[in-house]
Amino acid sequence: MRISVILVLSSAFLCGSQALQVKTDPAEEVVVVEGQKNVNLLCLIDEPMDFCIVKLPGAPAPFAASDKLPAPVEGITYYGLPWSSGSCGITIDTIKPIHDGPFECTVSVKGQTYKGQINIALSAVAPEPPVIELASNVDSRNGEFEFGKKVTMKCVSRNGWPGAKLSWYLDGVKLTEDVGAEFSETSNRRTTVQQIYRRAIAVEDNRKKVTCRAEHTAYPGGFMETSLPIKLKKVYTNEKPEVQKEELKESVKPKPPQLTVSSIVAQRNGAFKVGSNLVVQCVSKDGNPPAGFLWFLSEY
Repeated sequence: MRISVILVLSSAFLCGSQALQVKTDPAEEVVVVEGQKNVNLLCLIDEPMDFCIVKLPGAPAPFAASDKLPAPVEGITYYGLPWSSGSCGITIDTIKPIHDGPFECTVSVKGQTYKGQINIALSAVAPEPPVIELASNVDSRNGEFEFGKKVTMKCVSRNGWPGAKLSWYLDGVKLTEDVGAEFSETSNRRTTVQQIYRRAIAVEDNRKKVTCRAEHTAYPGGFMETSLPIKLKKVYTNEKPEVQKEELKESVKPKPPQLTVSSIVAQRNGAFKVGSNLVVQCVSKDGNPPAGFLWFLSEY
């Protein structure tokens, strides 16, 4: 009989130990937005705590969450009842991008440690409206482009979370050729995305629009667009250009041609040294139209 009692008591003790666990409030996850005020994170257990250590995303190191000690992290205060009540937690004064991630609490009860976790999920942040930038070597004042000239365009979507997805359109038709890969850069949970599109401007592009679309869950309607109108500086048509007729002028006989000869070697009685360089110039003045020239080399 005595053995049975011992077994029953041991079984009850084990069941009680296994049942002890940390509960959190909120449970499992809390969705927040940047700038949200006074966000409470609480850990609870059914026994008095010996201590409570918390790990907060963005904090340099874990720290004790206690009603008797100030938190070593700026913008963080204690939240909850004393440890003796099986409670410990913190209040985040203002949510920042660095707070995104798992919040963990480690509590000690009678020499045993137990852990709880709340995932802090920072909701999506809409990026700035997309913009189209042109290469600096493109003369596009007032949206005017030169026929046949290849233009490099860059679409940029700045400071979104997560980054936007970019695509290009010409008068509503999606472009796939000559579209570069997306390049993204992330800093402090803000992503800037950019993409290059190159196009040789054709005659049929005149008065069309190149559009960059940025898709993001935080945009109203799911996307925002920006467009660049194309206007050719010179529009070529099938119309024949008007021929400008020049007024006829009276022909004027030119003056007789004259030869001038120069050489770095002095001549003797009109004779030049073999192998020397000569410059011979024929000049005819005051003719309308100008005179033409024919050259002959005669032997004496």
